Amino acid sequence: MADEGAVMDAVEVETGAGEVESGQEQVEQGAEQIAEGAQQPEEKGPYTTQAFREFRAALNALKAQHPEQKKFIQQALDNHGRIVALTQIDPKGIDGVRERYALLDGLSRGELKGPDALTAIQEELATSEEVDSYLASGDPKVFDSLGEDFNAGLAKLAPAYLDRVAKTDPAAFEAAVLPHFVSTLAGSDLVREFNALVDVLNAKDDPRFDDATKMKFAVTQLAKMGNWLNGLQAKAGEIKPAGAAAGNGQDDIQSERSKLEQERQTLHWDSKIKPVAVAHENKTFDTLFEPYQRRLKLDAAAKADLMQAFKGGLERAVKQDAGYMRQMAMYQKQRNPDPAIVTNYVKNAINKHSKAVMESLVKVRYSPFLTAPAAPRPPAANNGNGVKPGPVPPNVEVRTVMPPRNEIDFQHTPLEWMASTRPGGKQYRLFGGKVIQVRLAQ
Repeated sequence: MADEGAVMDAVEVETGAGEVESGQEQVEQGAEQIAEGAQQPEEKGPYTTQAFREFRAALNALKAQHPEQKKFIQQALDNHGRIVALTQIDPKGIDGVRERYALLDGLSRGELKGPDALTAIQEELATSEEVDSYLASGDPKVFDSLGEDFNAGLAKLAPAYLDRVAKTDPAAFEAAVLPHFVSTLAGSDLVREFNALVDVLNAKDDPRFDDATKMKFAVTQLAKMGNWLNGLQAKAGEIKPAGAAAGNGQDDIQSERSKLEQERQTLHWDSKIKPVAVAHENKTFDTLFEPYQRRLKLDAAAKADLMQAFKGGLERAVKQDAGYMRQMAMYQKQRNPDPAIVTNYVKNAINKHSKAVMESLVKVRYSPFLTAPAAPRPPAANNGNGVKPGPVPPNVEVRTVMPPRNEIDFQHTPLEWMASTRPGGKQYRLFGGKVIQVRLAQ
């Protein structure tokens, strides 16, 4: 997904003060028509036809009461109309549009990206359909459609293809092979030696070719023909079938190339994509947790543990997002996918799931503390009825009574804290991470 500003610029329409009123009616009519056309009988929500009418009536009444605010009221109605239209395009509104834009922006074909890549893919699909039709009808034009780059590969596939035809359509195999077989045989040594034998055996009244000579010549010629056939058979045996490995050396080279390619791809992801994604995860965690931290005041260890749980929850959430997993699989199959496109898509997924993950973690871990009433603060100094004076370390709250046992994290509270007899008093760590120091009143 592109950055937020670019997306907003793409979907927002800027209007001047003089254009608000003139475009207002068109926006209202357009939004209402879209909502009426797409609305289901029992559809509920703030962006339905009925809700839009109520919103418009309320703003018109407000405009009559405060004519000096007319421009801003009309702008609010104008913006609401756009949201109605946007929601009808995608039920998830701007989030859905962002996801679709990220998916489109993530398409690549060669050096082309986004809409240009989509156009290229569509053109290739059209060409592929044309080739399929040629193949299905047996039209030789299919070879022109493939181009010269495929000639070498087609030649290697010819033996396997002929074997297939021999099994599926023997008559077609004979029609394809017989003319080439006869042409090759006509100019071969076999036919030449055979014709010479026939000429000698048919010779009459020639003193050079008595019966003994003819027999000897016939044996010689038959041996030559046999050698030709044996040589042809040996040559056929040496021919490797299409797709056979070129040898162990070639296999080793190919294996090494594949290994190097995998290492290069791993380096590309680890150096250009993952660091950006991790940084965005950390920033998102800090932003979402900051309001809770004001009350919880977790120490570094507790906060690091929560962040680890947050990332684990994010990982589970995206794995359940079939669309995200499918798109990431496509990126991983690409050679050197564009880091900006991939990281923007990942950021969009983090933004989509992070709030729910954080709310779930806080609810499970800290709900009792966050919902409990705040304890009264003890007096800052001993006035005869308060606690003993003394410095208070950071993240420590001084109380005069021991906190409820169900709030104490006994597992992470050192024994020496609870058994302390020092002037500072006993200390207890709560589940939220805060430390309570109990100082007896004087």
